[in-house]
Amino acid sequence: MSGSKPDILWAPHHVDRFVVCDSELSLYHIDSAVSSELKAGSLRLSEETTATLLSINSDTPYMKCVAWYPKYDPECLLAVGQANGRVVLTSLGQDHNSKSKDLIGKEFVPKHARQCNTLAWNPLDSNWLAAGLDKHRADFSVLIWDISSKYAPETAVATEKVRLSAGDAEAGLVVTKPLYELGQNDACLSLCWLPRDQKLLLAGMHRNLAIFDLRNTSQKIFVNTKAVQGVTVDPYFHDRVASFYEGQVAIWDLRKFEKPVLTLTEQPKPLTKVAWCPTRTGLLATLTRDSNIIRLYDMQHTPTPIGDETEPTIIERSVQPCENYIASFAWHPTSQNRMVVVTPNRTMSDFTVFERISLAWSPVTSLMWACGRHLYECTEEGKASSLEKDIATKMRLRALSRYGLDTEQVWRNHLLAGNEDPQLKSLWYTLHYILYFIQYTEDMDQKLTGNKGPLVYAGIKSIVKSSLGTTENLRQSRSGSDRQADIIQYLSEERSLALQLCGWIKKGTDLDVESFLNSLEQEGDWEWAAAVALFNLDIRRAIQILNKGASSGKGDLNLNVVAMALSGYTDEKNSLWREMCSTLRLQLNNPYLCAMFAFLTSESGSYDGVLYENNVAVRDRVAFACKFLNDAQLNRFIEKLTNEMKEAGNLEGILLTGLTKDGVDLMESYVDRTGDVQTASYCMLQVSVS
Repeated sequence: MSGSKPDILWAPHHVDRFVVCDSELSLYHIDSAVSSELKAGSLRLSEETTATLLSINSDTPYMKCVAWYPKYDPECLLAVGQANGRVVLTSLGQDHNSKSKDLIGKEFVPKHARQCNTLAWNPLDSNWLAAGLDKHRADFSVLIWDISSKYAPETAVATEKVRLSAGDAEAGLVVTKPLYELGQNDACLSLCWLPRDQKLLLAGMHRNLAIFDLRNTSQKIFVNTKAVQGVTVDPYFHDRVASFYEGQVAIWDLRKFEKPVLTLTEQPKPLTKVAWCPTRTGLLATLTRDSNIIRLYDMQHTPTPIGDETEPTIIERSVQPCENYIASFAWHPTSQNRMVVVTPNRTMSDFTVFERISLAWSPVTSLMWACGRHLYECTEEGKASSLEKDIATKMRLRALSRYGLDTEQVWRNHLLAGNEDPQLKSLWYTLHYILYFIQYTEDMDQKLTGNKGPLVYAGIKSIVKSSLGTTENLRQSRSGSDRQADIIQYLSEERSLALQLCGWIKKGTDLDVESFLNSLEQEGDWEWAAAVALFNLDIRRAIQILNKGASSGKGDLNLNVVAMALSGYTDEKNSLWREMCSTLRLQLNNPYLCAMFAFLTSESGSYDGVLYENNVAVRDRVAFACKFLNDAQLNRFIEKLTNEMKEAGNLEGILLTGLTKDGVDLMESYVDRTGDVQTASYCMLQVSVS
């Protein structure tokens, strides 16, 4: 305490009580604010807390310092240091046991009157109370009193009749003989007991910091310094001490007591208080005069013992608990980073200093952050699909499933990737067909002439270019239609190779797609299978597939409606059927059903409704183009589609580019877009193994 400015003390064993002391002692009970309305006699400390006044003690005038008894019993015993040097034991009316009654009103009086600057209870031997006094040339400035000192019982009077002022104290309650006397012919400005040894007392004298050992009071350890005010020990590091002078804070290591290990320069205004946080390691709070800002210094871990050239790492920050000037503050003894501040006019605020949040990514991409003593882990709500996960997470999960390492059934790698990305599915099926085609020709000892083997690696774009001038025309009607019209198809050895890479037909010269249709039906892809059947001019098979899908219980019941529409097919341009199908096509959601009606209502050689239905797989559009476009049209379409795939980094385009420079460019765009270096690496690895 300084002058009449109020100070705050938390009760050592009641975390919901504190005392405000200036000209009188006021005991408050802090509680949660259950509503926005204040109870009678309550003060608002924050949005969450209020304080209620429990009692007031006005019997101790001329207060200069106060210290709360550290033990639980008696619970509300306080020592008050007065301007005349006396130390008075008083209470706040909460104790009624005999021990408390014996102590309340007791006075400890020095030989010569002068101001008492500081008080400190011994935390272990709680009967010992150290008092620091101003200088007197014929007296000591550090007096250690034993509050259990006996007085003559016959001279004592009832406690409740005793006045605690210096002039009215009864002789029977006055103790004049201290247990120890230290610091002769000097002044003591601050005191604290050292937790590592109950016999050691650290005192801020007039020109030095001194450590007194009560086992040998004739000797002391001291260091000359001006920073002798507010000495306080770090509760988590008992060899670290803070003190201050004017605007500077000195941090000391008692193991190397020759000089401060660190000096913190404050604002030009002088300091009024420094205090270590009791719930946070190495956090020091400081307050300057006429300021509404509390400055915090976070002492980070450093090697111990601290070397001569090593200074602790400090993180500095400021907090503003209120708008008005702060007279004093006090850390809460148990609530983390919490403090109560008081202004000169006794306005109080309950304030919590929020920790800096430290973020960290784990090697498996989990996000965690630390805030104070709490460690939090970021978890996703619900089960996100692999498409929604970060690429690093997806690559890790794929690696655990041995993604990319199935070299026997290459197409299965898309299953190992989660079977959720159609581009990956297209890529691995393309690689499967390429590698299977090469293996097939080697096993049958039918190595292709005309460099067809390398063409497989070069992709359909190169295969189509090599077929220019070798294509044959074939006119074929749609099977299953009552009114048949010839449809022009185009055949060549290269186009058959392209259909094989698209997965429509197997190796050899047979163009039968029945095996492919059966596999689609097994997977429940009824619309896809019906479209492929129709594109191979088998309307009856397409209707059969749609009906089967509608009755399977897993397909769309509207498939029956589509099957009925197909059964009424006619090639008459102005027919009602064609008009109704054109309207129906716009109402369908499935891209394969839309493509089917686009095909049926298109003029021969003009199939943009199928070729540019972007939701139809690239391999199916390419296979369709290989069957129904002439050489010039096919070459233009494949060239345009290849450029689109390269620009978008779409892995379905590997079917077109093959493993050429265009394929590498496409893969580069894919990696730039997704970051999936894993797939790109395994793709190249598969080719090198083959």
